[in-house]
Amino acid sequence: MKKKREASQIEQVPLDKITVINPRARNRKVFEGIVRNIGQLGLKRPITVIRKAGADGDSFDLVCGQGRLEAYRALGQTEIPALVVEATEEDGLVMSLVENIARRQHRAIDLLHDIEGMKRRGYSEEQIALKTDLTVEYVRGVIRLIEGGEDRLLRAVESGAIPVSVAIQIAESEDGDVQDGGFG
Repeated sequence: MKKKREASQIEQVPLDKITVINPRARNRKVFEGIVRNIGQLGLKRPITVIRKAGADGDSFDLVCGQGRLEAYRALGQTEIPALVVEATEEDGLVMSLVENIARRQHRAIDLLHDIEGMKRRGYSEEQIALKTDLTVEYVRGVIRLIEGGEDRLLRAVESGAIPVSVAIQIAESEDGDVQDGGFG
């Protein structure tokens, strides 16, 4: 693979100049949550694109941030903050695939850490639920895992052995046999 890398920078990029090179289907509810979140809080992280010089000016291939890009379009925006990286089209496609795979593997534990961080910064369970588009009960369960020192369950979630929702159910169970089930 031929690599061409230069310093990356964040620029305001016109939405109509961006092509999604690795499109993926998105759950409608998840997408609506992204739109709502960006509409309320703004963009937390820029998208990542590759610049392609052309006779009609620059265009861009999307590497990472399809949901954010589509949310900006849905919100009627014309430009989006983007980390512009210099790379070949092939490298961009590989970077996009790696980003999607990495996100899927770490989503549950990232959610745990995000909730823990918001709680540490003083947000109430209700505020966290609103900001994350989760139920208050779910947020309470996650906080109970963290504050209760449920290290084995947290490791099981982090390794992908069980989803967060199952870890919460186990932690809330009164049955000692369930609590001691092979997660160490």
